[in-house]
Amino acid sequence: MKNLLLFVSILFISTSAFAQSGHMLSRESEQKCTQITRNMAQELRLNELGYIKLKEINKERMRLTEEAVNSYADNHDMLNQKLEEIARNYDEKITAFLNPNQLQAYANYKKAQPAGVRFASLGAE
Repeated sequence: MKNLLLFVSILFISTSAFAQSGHMLSRESEQKCTQITRNMAQELRLNELGYIKLKEINKERMRLTEEAVNSYADNHDMLNQKLEEIARNYDEKITAFLNPNQLQAYANYKKAQPAGVRFASLGAE
């Protein structure tokens, strides 16, 4: 019984620590991520597995982008450099699992995005 109580306590503490560590998106960011992923999945004609992969990649990009904006708010050059790095990594991860038709659709999707928008969650920069 003591072991069970100890286990439950540790699980609760570790879950709380993970939730507060910045690994999760805000509710608003999560909703934007879902909307972006749905739109992209439709444009790229992804199956369910592709949708799941894309959503995880989008979550990671949003989290990293938010961290960069918060960390480099006073250093515009460094922020731009970090955002470019995040964008390159994002493209590499997405193109790694797309087939040739989806790659073409992704290229068209990127061209259709408004100039100056690095990621839809943040708007123009």
